[in-house]
Amino acid sequence: MNKANILTIEDDPLQRKLIKENLEEEKFIVFEAATGKEALNIIAESPIDIAIVDYKLESETGIEVIKQMLEKNPLITPIMVTAFSNVENAVEALKMGAYDYIVKPIDFEKFLLVIERALERQRLQKEVLSLRSSLEEKFSSKNFVFSSPAMNEVMRMISKASKSNATVLISGETGTGKDLVAKTIHFSSVRKNEPYLAVNIPSLPETLIESELFGAEKGSFTGAHERKLGKFEAAAGGTLFLDEIGDLPFQMQVKLLRFLQEKEFYRLGSSTPKKSDVRIIAATNRNLEKLIEEENFRPDLYYRLNVIPIHVPPLRKRREDIPPLVDHFIRKYAEKEKKTIEEISAEAMNLLLHYSFPGNIRELENFIERAIVFCDGNHITSADLPLFLKEKKEEQLEQEGDSLTDEVRRLEIRKIKKALIENNGIKSKAAKALGITERMLSYKMKTYGLSFD
Repeated sequence: MNKANILTIEDDPLQRKLIKENLEEEKFIVFEAATGKEALNIIAESPIDIAIVDYKLESETGIEVIKQMLEKNPLITPIMVTAFSNVENAVEALKMGAYDYIVKPIDFEKFLLVIERALERQRLQKEVLSLRSSLEEKFSSKNFVFSSPAMNEVMRMISKASKSNATVLISGETGTGKDLVAKTIHFSSVRKNEPYLAVNIPSLPETLIESELFGAEKGSFTGAHERKLGKFEAAAGGTLFLDEIGDLPFQMQVKLLRFLQEKEFYRLGSSTPKKSDVRIIAATNRNLEKLIEEENFRPDLYYRLNVIPIHVPPLRKRREDIPPLVDHFIRKYAEKEKKTIEEISAEAMNLLLHYSFPGNIRELENFIERAIVFCDGNHITSADLPLFLKEKKEEQLEQEGDSLTDEVRRLEIRKIKKALIENNGIKSKAAKALGITERMLSYKMKTYGLSFD
């Protein structure tokens, strides 16, 4: 059994001594108090894990002491000690926050088992608090990496939504980080200590969506051998994130609308309404207004969802966010791969800045993770990036513009590529064939983002 600090609150000196000696034999660190006041003083000065509280103290009840104690430190686990005739009072103590109770005369073998279970429960509570704290840190708004005015507006909307309980509709292309926006809103809100559940609508078979969201009674469908708790109940008090809401079947849209209007729903197979205090955040990569025109999405549901609209723009429309995101991903994956890589070459960054990123931030992150794996030096070069990025840029340079300058650029690119191919990539020979110096050839290749692999 791990060492722990235990406070015994007992006004009978002999009983207090007996408890202390038995606990110290098990290597616990034991503190003693005869009154609630003494106990509170000890709690203020020492980290107490378990408090053994006698129900009947000289001038107060153990229930009063437990209440005061938990107000000072809610992480303390109280255990009530009571006479057989006071079991009803012990049950009252459980309602007040006591973990368990022991009846006098104390059976110390059972007593130690109760303490062991209490310490295990406390350990789990601390793990939950630690996890919750790390989630709050991970999904804090300060972890967003950007420099664009467009994302600054997104952050302003996140801040407003976090202070509200209103329904939020997040729109944006796949890979823009809509799920991160939803989590940030939840973990910055008053609901942050309550559940956060996410449901990806397209991933659910259409026949199971209703039972997954609203639950089902035993026998309500084939295979329903017991009552099933739906996400609306499981997320009570917290947030339910409905990802890709545009894929919600039309008949299910009616049930979601009813919930948003009345805050109640029906389990599948039940005629009894259930209520749940859950906040809805929905997201979509589809144009819901177009779906409404096509009569594939209910306009009344759209208006219910679109109370706080947040649009996350694609990466190609906020290219100024690419450099800070690249730096962020380099640090992240260099640490993961245990490599010393701190920067990216200007040529490689130029390739990224000229790419359209149909997969948005998710695609950029994949590029950098791949580059870190392939990189053998201390900085990422264009050779560490996918080859098609160079080809895309060359195509773009060849196709852009109709001016005389653009025509000259396209002609130079074609001539340089042809000379390099005909001379097997030997720059000195290619430069001679073009009638320019090798230094000029290198300059033009760098300017146009050309290479010969």
